[in-house]
Amino acid sequence: MKQKNTKTNSAKNIKYDYKEILVAQIENLKHQLLVASFFSGVGGFDKGARRAGFQSIIQSDWEIKTGRAFEQNIPWDSNCNIHELLQSEGIFLAGKRTGDITKMNFSDIQKYVKDHLKLILSPGDLSVIIGGPPCQDYSKCNNHRNINGWRNQLIFPYLRMIAAAKPKVALVEQVPDVLCEKFFHIWCRIKLELNTMKDYIWDYRIMNAMNYGGRQNRKRLIIMLVRRDLGVPVSFPEPTSPDLTKVAVQSLLPDVYNFSPGQFSDDIKSAKDNVFCTMTATGSEYFYGIDGVRRKPTMKERLVLTELEGLNLKGIGETAQKKMVGNMVQLSLSEALFNHIKREILKVVD
Repeated sequence: MKQKNTKTNSAKNIKYDYKEILVAQIENLKHQLLVASFFSGVGGFDKGARRAGFQSIIQSDWEIKTGRAFEQNIPWDSNCNIHELLQSEGIFLAGKRTGDITKMNFSDIQKYVKDHLKLILSPGDLSVIIGGPPCQDYSKCNNHRNINGWRNQLIFPYLRMIAAAKPKVALVEQVPDVLCEKFFHIWCRIKLELNTMKDYIWDYRIMNAMNYGGRQNRKRLIIMLVRRDLGVPVSFPEPTSPDLTKVAVQSLLPDVYNFSPGQFSDDIKSAKDNVFCTMTATGSEYFYGIDGVRRKPTMKERLVLTELEGLNLKGIGETAQKKMVGNMVQLSLSEALFNHIKREILKVVD
């Protein structure tokens, strides 16, 4: 594939193209718990998988700036000060030419993995495929959500990718609003498509990140597909009450005394007694200090509330940064899902 704007990293003389294909070498290519992700964004789903002991080998997103975020967190040398679990790994396909799910199939994934990681990937080899198709046209946070929006259709090529790749498990993440009456016909189409995938059983659950160690009161619909030949039912990790000594806003950000969602509500909550609200892609939320003065959270504070403190997003505009962290799957929720999948579905013993 022809690449544009190829750069060379002087430390290791590695050529890469951040606008299309990025490669961060993986030390353990014999890892048995392999993951591929689509609609990857800033990589919250993948980073949570890594915390649970899985290896993400390929990610993709049609938004070009997500590739820039991946690029800036590649550990080019031993002096890298990015936390190991936030470092980029594997392949990232960025932009509309390589990262668009509607323009790729599993044979493309096989080729990228073979060319860049020297790994032969066959159907059935992946442990898990993950993806969260864009939610803007479903979300109640969007005043202009569109029942017939093109983004509502992206789940279908994603499901076809799953059917072709035949992973042991697949996850679909979406806002719970897809279940509302307005989108009933789309939810019916999704269920019909899932029912045509005869190699899989599936179920869904609404999960709140704060009940799995997350730093936001953030509900998400999680659809899980499990390959029939595994002989185990679909199941989900059980929720627990949040430990406010660890995840209340003020325990993480001591100078914040109150907060509010900002976008649809003036509901002001105590930062000492509550987990943060759902962070939006538009950055509508507000903080209040001890003096009662209202202000917007800084990007550094937003990274803390998404478990990404230390991630390098320099050079990416603040609007794009807010969009990335506002759309991402929370790391603790992802980690809980992957730990459950490892123990209860794949039956892997640490």
